[in-house]
Amino acid sequence: MKNIENLFDYTVGQFETIDHLLTMGVGAHLAALVFFFLLSRLVAPRYRVATALSCIVMVSAGLILVSQAGMWTDAFALEGGVYKLQDITFNNGYRYVNWMITIPCLLTQLLIVLNYGKKEIVKKATILVVLAWGMIITGYVGQLYEVEDLNALCIWGAISTVFFVAMNFIVGTSIAAQRKTMTNGTNTTIMKVFWLMMFAWALYPVAYLVPAFMNTSDGVVVRQLLFTIADISSKVIYGVMITYIAIRQSASIGYKPALKALGRDVNDDLRI
Repeated sequence: MKNIENLFDYTVGQFETIDHLLTMGVGAHLAALVFFFLLSRLVAPRYRVATALSCIVMVSAGLILVSQAGMWTDAFALEGGVYKLQDITFNNGYRYVNWMITIPCLLTQLLIVLNYGKKEIVKKATILVVLAWGMIITGYVGQLYEVEDLNALCIWGAISTVFFVAMNFIVGTSIAAQRKTMTNGTNTTIMKVFWLMMFAWALYPVAYLVPAFMNTSDGVVVRQLLFTIADISSKVIYGVMITYIAIRQSASIGYKPALKALGRDVNDDLRI
């Protein structure tokens, strides 16, 4: 795989920064896995699939980052005070494989807490998954050219962006349409989720374009920083907010564990 990470030598500081970023990503996802598993009992069956999907996302993303971290330390060795590429190369392509799993899960979680019925969830999720896969596949193809042909990188990136915009348009209109159905104050929280998604997901195309505007060893550090911020924001923090919404809405339909977790009397009527 011809990624720009393999083009440069790295100072000890640069190498260790990337190593620490990848390790931090692993730790954040594995810690979140435990968190979501423990909180799943507080979520009513109606919303529990959303929390289960968070667990799937954490496992999938965590394993990929373990692989990325191991690949990084295997690909370079310290020689003459700098880290130089060895026989094994570093590969960002595995991230795209991971996104084929995690992004559909994230989108389905959102539809569940938006109180769509089963048929509507299946319908919308199918459309969103197709758009997400179109975005990911075209992005994957584009990053194959990042070393040899920046024009091709940008062209495939533009195609990927079309899918990206269409997907987010559906996400935005779905939230707007369903906000009125959300209970216990979660209609305001869901807008925070939307803006978190827009922030985190916008970091990925910036990282994708790093070879076009910062094709240096420092650019590689910036790219891995952007990936780490985006991963933790779009998966871990997003999952926490989705779980919060699920618990609040579970309480509003009288689910006792959720009521107790929120410090409310089980006889309270929280339907609003």
